[in-house]
Amino acid sequence: MRKRNQGVYLLFWIGLGMAAATIGANRMFASGLVDYRLLYEYLQEGWRNTAAGDWKSVCRILLVRVAETAVIELLCRSRFHRLSVPLLLIWAGCGIGMSLVLMTWHQGFWGLFVFLASIFPHQLFYGTAWGILLIKCLSGYEARRRRFWGAVTALLLFGILLEVHVNAKMLSFFSFCG
Repeated sequence: MRKRNQGVYLLFWIGLGMAAATIGANRMFASGLVDYRLLYEYLQEGWRNTAAGDWKSVCRILLVRVAETAVIELLCRSRFHRLSVPLLLIWAGCGIGMSLVLMTWHQGFWGLFVFLASIFPHQLFYGTAWGILLIKCLSGYEARRRRFWGAVTALLLFGILLEVHVNAKMLSFFSFCG
Protein backbone atom coordinates (compact mmCIF):
# COMPACT_ATOMS: atom_id res chain seq x y z
CA MET A 1 0.00 0.00 0.00
CA ARG A 2 2.80 2.41 0.87
CA LYS A 3 4.54 1.89 -2.49
CA ARG A 4 1.30 2.71 -4.30
CA ASN A 5 0.88 5.92 -2.30
CA GLN A 6 4.44 6.97 -3.17
CA GLY A 7 3.70 6.44 -6.85
CA VAL A 8 0.53 8.50 -6.61
CA TYR A 9 2.49 11.20 -4.76
CA LEU A 10 5.09 11.35 -7.52
CA LEU A 11 2.50 11.37 -10.29
CA PHE A 12 0.45 14.08 -8.57
CA TRP A 13 3.33 16.56 -8.55
CA ILE A 14 4.33 15.72 -12.13
CA GLY A 15 0.70 16.18 -13.23
CA LEU A 16 0.51 19.51 -11.44
CA GLY A 17 3.61 20.70 -13.31
CA MET A 18 2.20 19.47 -16.62
CA ALA A 19 -1.07 21.31 -16.07
CA ALA A 20 0.70 24.54 -15.11
CA ALA A 21 3.04 24.37 -18.11
CA THR A 22 0.24 23.53 -20.52
CA ILE A 23 -1.80 26.51 -19.40
CA GLY A 24 1.22 28.82 -19.30
CA ALA A 25 2.63 27.74 -22.68
CA ASN A 26 -0.74 28.06 -24.40
CA ARG A 27 -1.11 31.59 -22.99
CA MET A 28 2.42 32.57 -24.07
CA PHE A 29 2.01 31.18 -27.59
CA ALA A 30 -1.50 32.58 -28.07
CA SER A 31 -0.51 36.06 -26.93
CA GLY A 32 2.56 36.11 -29.18
CA LEU A 33 4.89 36.64 -26.22
CA VAL A 34 6.94 33.61 -27.32
CA ASP A 35 7.35 32.50 -30.93
CA TYR A 36 6.76 28.75 -30.91
CA ARG A 37 8.23 28.38 -34.42
CA LEU A 38 11.66 29.48 -33.20
CA LEU A 39 11.54 27.10 -30.26
CA TYR A 40 10.53 24.22 -32.50
CA GLU A 41 13.34 25.01 -34.97
CA TYR A 42 15.86 24.95 -32.12
CA LEU A 43 14.48 21.58 -31.01
CA GLN A 44 14.59 20.16 -34.53
CA GLU A 45 18.18 21.29 -35.01
CA GLY A 46 19.17 19.26 -31.95
CA TRP A 47 17.33 16.22 -33.33
CA ARG A 48 19.05 16.56 -36.70
CA ASN A 49 22.49 16.83 -35.08
CA THR A 50 21.86 13.74 -32.96
CA ALA A 51 20.55 11.77 -35.95
CA ALA A 52 23.65 12.79 -37.93
CA GLY A 53 25.85 11.40 -35.16
CA ASP A 54 27.34 14.73 -34.14
CA TRP A 55 29.58 13.93 -31.18
CA LYS A 56 28.89 17.31 -29.56
CA SER A 57 25.20 16.51 -29.48
CA VAL A 58 25.87 13.08 -28.00
CA CYS A 59 28.17 14.58 -25.34
CA ARG A 60 25.52 17.18 -24.52
CA ILE A 61 22.94 14.44 -23.98
CA LEU A 62 25.35 12.50 -21.79
CA LEU A 63 26.24 15.55 -19.69
CA VAL A 64 22.64 16.68 -19.29
CA ARG A 65 21.40 13.26 -18.17
CA VAL A 66 24.28 12.78 -15.72
CA ALA A 67 23.74 16.31 -14.35
CA GLU A 68 20.00 15.66 -13.95
CA THR A 69 20.75 12.49 -12.00
CA ALA A 70 23.30 14.29 -9.82
CA VAL A 71 20.79 17.05 -9.04
CA ILE A 72 18.17 14.48 -8.06
CA GLU A 73 20.65 12.74 -5.79
CA LEU A 74 21.81 16.01 -4.20
CA LEU A 75 18.25 17.17 -3.58
CA CYS A 76 17.40 13.83 -2.02
CA ARG A 77 20.39 14.07 0.31
CA SER A 78 19.56 17.61 1.37
CA ARG A 79 17.91 18.43 4.64
CA PHE A 80 14.93 19.90 2.80
CA HIS A 81 14.17 16.93 0.55
CA ARG A 82 10.49 16.91 1.58
CA LEU A 83 10.19 20.33 -0.08
CA SER A 84 12.68 19.93 -2.91
CA VAL A 85 11.32 16.64 -4.30
CA PRO A 86 7.85 18.09 -5.10
CA LEU A 87 9.50 21.13 -6.70
CA LEU A 88 11.71 18.85 -8.79
CA LEU A 89 8.69 16.84 -9.90
CA ILE A 90 6.75 19.99 -10.78
CA TRP A 91 9.74 21.12 -12.86
CA ALA A 92 9.80 17.75 -14.67
CA GLY A 93 6.07 18.01 -15.35
CA CYS A 94 6.59 21.54 -16.70
CA GLY A 95 9.13 20.21 -19.19
CA ILE A 96 6.74 17.53 -20.38
CA GLY A 97 3.80 19.94 -20.65
CA MET A 98 5.84 22.56 -22.50
CA SER A 99 7.08 19.98 -25.02
CA LEU A 100 3.57 18.69 -25.62
CA VAL A 101 2.15 22.17 -26.20
CA LEU A 102 5.06 23.20 -28.41
CA MET A 103 4.70 20.19 -30.68
CA THR A 104 0.93 20.42 -30.95
CA TRP A 105 1.08 24.15 -31.69
CA HIS A 106 3.61 23.57 -34.45
CA GLN A 107 2.19 20.43 -36.04
CA GLY A 108 -1.38 20.14 -34.80
CA PHE A 109 -2.70 16.65 -34.12
CA TRP A 110 0.40 15.09 -35.72
CA GLY A 111 2.41 16.85 -32.99
CA LEU A 112 0.99 14.40 -30.45
CA PHE A 113 2.70 11.54 -32.30
CA VAL A 114 5.93 13.53 -32.56
CA PHE A 115 5.72 14.22 -28.82
CA LEU A 116 5.28 10.52 -28.03
CA ALA A 117 8.17 9.64 -30.33
CA SER A 118 10.36 12.27 -28.71
CA ILE A 119 9.92 10.82 -25.22
CA PHE A 120 9.81 7.11 -26.10
CA PRO A 121 11.62 4.72 -25.40
CA HIS A 122 14.51 6.42 -23.60
CA GLN A 123 12.31 8.15 -21.01
CA LEU A 124 11.19 4.75 -19.74
CA PHE A 125 14.75 4.07 -18.62
CA TYR A 126 15.39 7.59 -17.31
CA GLY A 127 12.09 7.64 -15.47
CA THR A 128 12.82 4.28 -13.88
CA ALA A 129 16.31 5.35 -12.75
CA TRP A 130 15.10 8.67 -11.36
CA GLY A 131 12.03 7.05 -9.83
CA ILE A 132 14.26 4.58 -7.99
CA LEU A 133 16.29 7.50 -6.62
CA LEU A 134 13.19 9.42 -5.54
CA ILE A 135 11.42 6.47 -3.95
CA LYS A 136 14.62 5.54 -2.08
CA CYS A 137 14.79 9.14 -0.89
CA LEU A 138 11.17 9.35 0.21
CA SER A 139 11.00 5.95 1.86
CA GLY A 140 14.38 6.02 3.57
CA TYR A 141 15.04 2.56 2.15
CA GLU A 142 18.65 1.45 2.54
CA ALA A 143 20.01 -0.38 -0.48
CA ARG A 144 23.30 -2.09 -1.14
CA ARG A 145 25.37 0.75 -2.50
CA ARG A 146 27.12 -1.10 -5.33
CA ARG A 147 24.01 -2.86 -6.63
CA PHE A 148 21.84 0.22 -6.28
CA TRP A 149 24.16 2.54 -8.20
CA GLY A 150 24.90 -0.24 -10.70
CA ALA A 151 21.19 -0.45 -11.51
CA VAL A 152 20.80 3.34 -11.75
CA THR A 153 23.90 3.64 -13.97
CA ALA A 154 22.78 0.78 -16.24
CA LEU A 155 19.32 2.33 -16.67
CA LEU A 156 20.86 5.72 -17.50
CA LEU A 157 23.26 4.21 -20.03
CA PHE A 158 20.48 2.26 -21.75
CA GLY A 159 18.41 5.44 -21.85
CA ILE A 160 21.27 7.41 -23.39
CA LEU A 161 21.92 4.72 -26.00
CA LEU A 162 18.24 4.64 -26.93
CA GLU A 163 18.04 8.45 -27.06
CA VAL A 164 21.09 8.72 -29.31
CA HIS A 165 20.33 5.83 -31.67
CA VAL A 166 16.69 4.71 -31.62
CA ASN A 167 15.06 8.03 -30.76
CA ALA A 168 17.05 9.93 -33.39
CA LYS A 169 15.87 7.51 -36.10
CA MET A 170 12.26 7.64 -34.91
CA LEU A 171 12.24 11.44 -34.89
CA SER A 172 13.77 11.55 -38.37
CA PHE A 173 10.96 9.29 -39.58
CA PHE A 174 8.23 11.32 -37.86
CA SER A 175 9.68 14.62 -39.09
CA PHE A 176 9.77 13.20 -42.62
CA CYS A 177 6.17 11.98 -42.39
CA GLY A 178 4.85 15.21 -40.88
